[in-house]
Amino acid sequence: MEIKFLDVSYKEKGKYLFKKVNLEFKEKRITGIYQDNLKLLPRLLIEKLKYTGSILLDNKDLNLIAKPKFSYIDKISPKTFLTKTVSEEFYLIKKKIKNEDYTYIEKIASVLKMVGLNRKYLTREITTLSKSEKRLLQFALNLITNPEIIIIDEPFLYLDKESCFTIKKILFDLKRKYKKNIIILSDNINTLYELTDDLIILKDNQILIKDKTISIFNNLDFLLQNKIELPNLVLFNKIALNYNQKLTNYKEVNDLIKEVYRCVRKTNDET
Repeated sequence: MEIKFLDVSYKEKGKYLFKKVNLEFKEKRITGIYQDNLKLLPRLLIEKLKYTGSILLDNKDLNLIAKPKFSYIDKISPKTFLTKTVSEEFYLIKKKIKNEDYTYIEKIASVLKMVGLNRKYLTREITTLSKSEKRLLQFALNLITNPEIIIIDEPFLYLDKESCFTIKKILFDLKRKYKKNIIILSDNINTLYELTDDLIILKDNQILIKDKTISIFNNLDFLLQNKIELPNLVLFNKIALNYNQKLTNYKEVNDLIKEVYRCVRKTNDET
């Protein structure tokens, strides 16, 4: 499901938070949003705030669609979980979606396994879970609804390296295999560089730039001029240029290491 913002403006307390904004979020893509008012986009889509202009889902007006299948994985707050145990959280969701009991039990087991948790977690009380476990549970609870559009605020928050890899694989699978439209909200430039296909950078409630992520981070002059932090891998490449070594802008550290090795080997062979 694709999302289009056409001349969308929104005010709060007489101040524009969006003004004549035009955006497009495509299915089978991961789009990142960086800086300024990250919470506004999910509010416009989910809370149906009063805005001017049009927001279209597959060319249909958002206000005319009864229940679009959004999933919003926000940061953990006291309101994130509404029941006492993990199983109660899943069955609270079951009331909202049509599913036979035996099928739903298998789906619960499947999404728990997907995020790196097991069936034993169903008996756990929410208060006994670590922040990392709660974050993984958030993903499982949202995935079981099979949303068409997934919005995530800081996807790697609280997660260790192994869990980050798990979530990254899930997001890439959702994009490639199931053609999901995924939107990442983050202040972490490394997360955005690693995960996204397209990037929107906002400044003073206006779009500073929107383009493919790689294209934006190839434009070093623009980034430096606008005081935008460089991802670690891009910064590494910038340093390499000072030593007359031009490296490809990889998103994976392992790929970059392989190219560094090739460059070193080439240099040794030449000398």
